[in-house]
Amino acid sequence: MIDQIELVQTAGYDMDDQKVLTSILIGDYSEKEKTRVKLLTTTSNNSYDMIPLLNFKTNNPIEYGQMRMMVFGEDYAQRNIGPILKFLGQDVSISGNLQLAVANNKAAELLAATIPAHDPLFLMDMILQNSDKANLPHSDLQSILYNFYDEGRDVFLPHLSLDKDKNALSDGIVLFKDGSGGKLVQHKGNKEALWLKMLLENGKNGTLELPMEDVNNKREPFAFMQIVTSKASFKNKTTMIGTQPSYAVDVKLTAKVVLKGIPDQNSGADGTLLQTKLEKYISDELEQFIRFCCKAGIDPVGFGSFFRGKVRGWSASEFYAAYPSMKSNVTANVQILKSGTQK
Repeated sequence: MIDQIELVQTAGYDMDDQKVLTSILIGDYSEKEKTRVKLLTTTSNNSYDMIPLLNFKTNNPIEYGQMRMMVFGEDYAQRNIGPILKFLGQDVSISGNLQLAVANNKAAELLAATIPAHDPLFLMDMILQNSDKANLPHSDLQSILYNFYDEGRDVFLPHLSLDKDKNALSDGIVLFKDGSGGKLVQHKGNKEALWLKMLLENGKNGTLELPMEDVNNKREPFAFMQIVTSKASFKNKTTMIGTQPSYAVDVKLTAKVVLKGIPDQNSGADGTLLQTKLEKYISDELEQFIRFCCKAGIDPVGFGSFFRGKVRGWSASEFYAAYPSMKSNVTANVQILKSGTQK
């Protein structure tokens, strides 16, 4: 019976000095059409005995087979998420649809901030909504584990924080370096999340602001655009220098966008000039994101996996030694649709 067990639906992991602080949100559905949310916390020497320790604090047994969201505090994520990813992957009770994210500060604080919403899956729904309707790339435990174990790509997770009013918000992605055991490298905002999304999948419903000089050149107003559809394709341009490959890739992006708003005073707002400006902007931004990843030695796009199928004798160690000097050339072909057109 649902009223005889406690269902963990969202969990959080933080560091508490040298111990692990685990927090969980439990939904109480005993009253019809009303959900009460309980927050329970416990500390341990490890990340794996959450349920036995929390059972000491409840009058009903705790079950985690319905857990759909897990949040890592920043201090925990910077330490190493590799072991907990392996643990989750081996536990048959954990759904492959589990959503994972990193909190700006403490996961326990983020979980507590969602209690007034009376929804223990508030954070999961936030991530799914931002993946479907905004700039966040799609991810779940199944795809995250694939990225973690694949020699040719690295893990990324959504990033969540609290605004000045202590409301939860989705504000980009965090990038991990799997070769160092799954350690967090850097937080990137919603703009960079969109570039990663467009390189990995259809960027549908993502939004961007195109900087535009006004007629007096005193400030930079922005044209606001929504992506209808996008697709990125890669072409291997690697050459051999002796017996060593010099890695290079052409990235071609095709997209359709809807113009939602543009400064009235802008004199360059005609279709051709705007399209040229937008194509250059997207090409430059994608190029900058790729160059950042190369320089940082992280590969959320999966260029290593791409070249593994293109270059004979590919090895992960040799590729990532050469990865910082990988050449890339990005070309964007963008069609601007009138507002209301979705074809």
